[in-house]
Parts: sequence; structure tokens; C-alpha cells
Amino acid sequence: MKNTLLVIAALAIVSCKQQIVSDVQTAPTQIGVNAVVTENGDLNVTNAVEEVTFKTDEASQIHAAYLSLKGALVNTDPYEAAEIASNFKSTLESQTESDIAKGLNDDLALISVSKDAAEQRVAFENISKKVEVYLSNEITSGTIYKQYCPMAFEGKGAYWLSNSKEIRNPYYGDKMLKCGVVDKEIQ
Repeated sequence: MKNTLLVIAALAIVSCKQQIVSDVQTAPTQIGVNAVVTENGDLNVTNAVEEVTFKTDEASQIHAAYLSLKGALVNTDPYEAAEIASNFKSTLESQTESDIAKGLNDDLALISVSKDAAEQRVAFENISKKVEVYLSNEITSGTIYKQYCPMAFEGKGAYWLSNSKEIRNPYYGDKMLKCGVVDKEIQ
């Protein structure tokens, strides 16, 4: 009887192992809590993206650059975040003397010289607040999702903007990718 149970247990383990190997070969890689890496390794990818249009080219560029910066932080890539922030800052300086450009300058400069994702995320929180105020008055169609993670910054909480209802947390990246809620829809 013991031998029969051992044989059945061994077969079950081998069968499960083969299924796991098969699933790993066909399924996205899991990292952290509910994190899914796509084929290109980008944690920021979602199933549905909201198209948004703005009154000005400046607003469109700020929105696109902001989303790129958010994506780098979701992926916890401080080098990419630094490069995006540097390009974002240069673009703003070369194209406009607006209040938004001046308001973002210091935070973008900090991100562009830092290689520490934690420092970059603090500056990103400030950028998110300023970009929200600016873009709220510039939307002509579509929706921007203001999202919130109550656990960010040791329970203080923090907001960010997204082009998708699906949560991709820039404050925790792969550690808690889907931690957060949609707080507001800006139209």
C-alpha cells in the first residue's frame, strides 16, 4: 500500500512539474505582487489605453513625456527615467517659457541627475501634481485617470496620472504593480 501511494505521489509531482514548465513557456512572467511582464519586458503595458487630445501641442507633448516618465518608474528603471526627464526638461526649455515649464524644471532636473529610483519617485510625485493642474484645463477629448496608492511613501500615499484605468504603480514598480485605485477621471 505504501509503495502504491509513493508511486501515485511521484506521478502527481512529475505531472505537475511538466504542467508548470509548460505554463512558464506560454504565460507571461510573474514578478512581485500581481506583476505581469510582457514579451518586451515592460510592466507598464495595459489592456486598454485611453486616447486623449489637448488644446495645444505643448499639452500633448507634456502628457506624452509624463507617461513615458511614469512608465520608466513603473519599470523601476532609474537610468531610463533620468534620460526621459532630461529630454522632457530640454523640450520644455526649448519650446516654451510657460509657467508649467518653469514649475517642472527643478523636479525634472533632480530626476535627470539621480540614479536612485526612490529619489526620482519623490520628484515624480511633485511633477504629477503640477501636470494634473495643467492638463486638467487643456483636455479637449478623452480621459486622464488620476490614480492613488495609499501605501506610497510609508503610508502617506501618492497620486499619479495614467492613460488607462488599469493600475500600474510608479511608486512601487514590480513590488506592488497593481496597488492603487482610480481616484478621479479627468475629462
